[in-house]
Amino acid sequence: MNERLKEYQSWYLENKDFYDHLESHNSILYTRFKPVYEVLLFLFQEYKDQDSLDDDIDKIIQVGLEYLYQQFFTCNIYLEKFFNHDFHHFMHYDTLINYLLFIEDLRYELAEQKIQFDEEEMENLLEELEEIITEKKDIPDNYNVYIDSRLLDVIQEKQYEFHSIIDIFVDIALTLGLDLDEEEDEIVIGKEI
Repeated sequence: MNERLKEYQSWYLENKDFYDHLESHNSILYTRFKPVYEVLLFLFQEYKDQDSLDDDIDKIIQVGLEYLYQQFFTCNIYLEKFFNHDFHHFMHYDTLINYLLFIEDLRYELAEQKIQFDEEEMENLLEELEEIITEKKDIPDNYNVYIDSRLLDVIQEKQYEFHSIIDIFVDIALTLGLDLDEEEDEIVIGKEI
């Protein structure tokens, strides 16, 4: 097995339970991670018996694994440090944690693309989110609208379209033929099967 796939397998075994908990609780974090997670799982299953990978596959696995590693690491820090491993309490704030992760992705992308943005205002928004989470404050009604509005104020180039790593992995999943929009099996009553 290729070294990159061994790294992935190790990460997968360490993090599968956390991912499964996110899924079973219908967390927005599960929805966030699913494209990257499913692409990596598919590629692992497809290439695990090969000693080498082509450069494109290797790069996809490398980028996806680094991304998930960092994102899961951040989630686990919050879960351990601020929620004392209480997953249900952590889930109460999953939307805000998702926003923190999104804003970090956005900040990285804006800097990479050399797009002007108000760094101080973005930092203030991150601190505000962290304060609500770490002090376990109530989440105000319609807070997502407020955050979206603040983010629009932060980005000074109003025509900017953010294309995140998650978006890239959605495209990769579609190319691989993966269905990321699986619906629960429908229950049909009163019809012959």
